[in-house]
Amino acid sequence: MAKQVNLEVSIAKENLDNIGSIDSLRDQYGKTYQLIKRESKSVGVLYHGSMALKLYHMIRKTEPMPKNLVDGLDDFLIKEIDNGQIHTEQGMGFAILSQGFLSVNLWGRGNVLFTQTYTVEANYPELSREPLEKTGVACTWEAKIMNHEYELWHKYLMSSMQSEDKLKYLQNFIAGDL
Repeated sequence: MAKQVNLEVSIAKENLDNIGSIDSLRDQYGKTYQLIKRESKSVGVLYHGSMALKLYHMIRKTEPMPKNLVDGLDDFLIKEIDNGQIHTEQGMGFAILSQGFLSVNLWGRGNVLFTQTYTVEANYPELSREPLEKTGVACTWEAKIMNHEYELWHKYLMSSMQSEDKLKYLQNFIAGDL
């Protein structure tokens, strides 16, 4: 079993002052970083053709989710699947909708998570696909959801991968404060 190891690292204080500071990059709404706590809400599973996507809303505690994105999420995902923009080789994954940001995460090559992102930045108030180099893979809050999904998928791969194992994966969500 893997364990955490802490190494003693020595670095001059003036060097520490020059690293790890929050940058001035802007989000999809043109704002710089500020700490806003979030929670995860399980929305259900979107079944379309031979695809099952677990759906999450990641909600900022200080503001509501954009209604147009919440109301149109299923239709948006179905359209992307039908247009070949979301690849369905293994047929399972999850999507996280947050404040003007959507990540679609699909399992492929057995144990690899493939992520594609959409934001409202270029086409407000609608989502459009953006490269990971621009959006990043996930914020720390989304990473908590992703880690939960990694753990579940690992359990699934270690199982006999029968129908009941698939159902266990699809029924298990992380919800509440992140």
